[in-house]
Amino acid sequence: MTQPKTLIKRTFREVSSPINPYANFVLEEINNHCLRLAVMDSEYRWHYHTSTDEMFIVLEGELKIELEGGKTLVLSPGEFVKIPAKQIHKTSATARTVNLTFERIGEDTVFI
Repeated sequence: MTQPKTLIKRTFREVSSPINPYANFVLEEINNHCLRLAVMDSEYRWHYHTSTDEMFIVLEGELKIELEGGKTLVLSPGEFVKIPAKQIHKTSATARTVNLTFERIGEDTVFI
């Protein structure tokens, strides 16, 4: 029988607290998907993903997601939204914002 890997318990706050002003990285891989953590206080470029949906989950602050066509979503802590593949979008924050993104590993980002 093989021994289980060492399990390490962490909190999103302890991982994100030392980060300032920007970072976006993979926290964990789950099957063929990953959970990313992003800390931001400005805006990210317009882009889309050709073959993967993207789920945003806000932990801290307020995340604005602008969509092609003029619609804007504003997410507060505890709120989430799925952005479908091929949907052109841009994220931004006016103050420190921490969010999780759940997406397929190797997602294909196309910048506009």
